[in-house]
Amino acid sequence: MDPEYVILAVNPAFVDLVGIPSIDLVGHQAFEVFGENPSQAEQEPARVMRESLERVKRTGKRDSMFLHRFDIPDPGRPGAFLERHWSPVNNPVLDEEGHVVAFLQEIRDVTEHREDLVRLLAYLSADPDVSDADLKQRFTEYSAATMVTSSLYHSARKEVEQLQEAMRSRAGIEQAKGILMAQHRCTSEEAFNRLQVMSSNNNVKLKDVAAAIVYQAAAPRRGR
Repeated sequence: MDPEYVILAVNPAFVDLVGIPSIDLVGHQAFEVFGENPSQAEQEPARVMRESLERVKRTGKRDSMFLHRFDIPDPGRPGAFLERHWSPVNNPVLDEEGHVVAFLQEIRDVTEHREDLVRLLAYLSADPDVSDADLKQRFTEYSAATMVTSSLYHSARKEVEQLQEAMRSRAGIEQAKGILMAQHRCTSEEAFNRLQVMSSNNNVKLKDVAAAIVYQAAAPRRGR
């Protein structure tokens, strides 16, 4: 981004993140491409971003914005916006004389991790001996670790949920097999084959076929 906030280049990850083709980004003024969400008018996210960039221009040093909500246009719904929370770090690009000639932005979408990072920022800010510069540096470093930890936690939780679902499905299938074995006086393998045939013929998942058999077997008891 140049000093007038015209986008000079974008990487593929950013294009994927915002859902806007690079041809509609490069060469355009950033705050025109990313207009403010009217519902964010009081927060003035564009002004806050400009102030950070101006600090970089004035000091020639990077500036971390901690957490910054800046909603983006919804590519699928003209006029609508997607809520997004970012952790931007604005870096200076200097010429040979040390003048800022452009900005390099490091932007992470932290929408899913916002609550974790709010707690992190509150914890770091509670230290009365930490300077603003140190606070920004610590937050930048710790937030990256927090996001990784949070991602691992959510990934692990998803795996546990999938395992629990698989165990429930297996229990239902075993129960359905037992019902079929009693109804047709067949072996466990034959009962499972019957389940597979019903699943294939009706284009229904095996676990759903099993659930239907269990439900039907219990229906007479519920009707009593």
